[in-house]
Amino acid sequence: MVTLDDIARFRPAPGIQRMEPDGWVVVGLPANIYAIANAELVPGTLLELPAEVRFTPVGFRWDYGDGSTATLTTKGGTWRALGLSEFDPTPTSHIYRAPGSYTIRLSIVYRAEYRLEDGPFAPIAGTITLPANELHITAGGAKTVLVDRDCTVAPAGPGC
Repeated sequence: MVTLDDIARFRPAPGIQRMEPDGWVVVGLPANIYAIANAELVPGTLLELPAEVRFTPVGFRWDYGDGSTATLTTKGGTWRALGLSEFDPTPTSHIYRAPGSYTIRLSIVYRAEYRLEDGPFAPIAGTITLPANELHITAGGAKTVLVDRDCTVAPAGPGC
């Protein structure tokens, strides 16, 4: 039986986390934080035979840097890809309640399967958790202003 120790030298490419807006958030509004991680085949040698290990992301553990954490099974996506408007809540969004600087950390949990030569894939018991990049963000307030035009009619008008 192949174990996680047996595939220690096989590794998927590091996952990436991104956010909208990029690098800043408005206190009290959803920040859209999402991951870029997909199933990946990694070739190599296992038990002295040509092999492939397939890593599939199955969990996403966010630490938002403000004392809040979330463990999700979805990686999320951009507002556009989700068919949403800016600042709409998403399955992976987070709301910061206080201004300040924060570091967002993401750990991605992968399930692994292997196959020898061109045989069928077999599961490997357990999961592997790997870190993604850190995001360093600033949370601040936003002010609204009155304008002398209807911004839906003249979106290029002053203050729009």
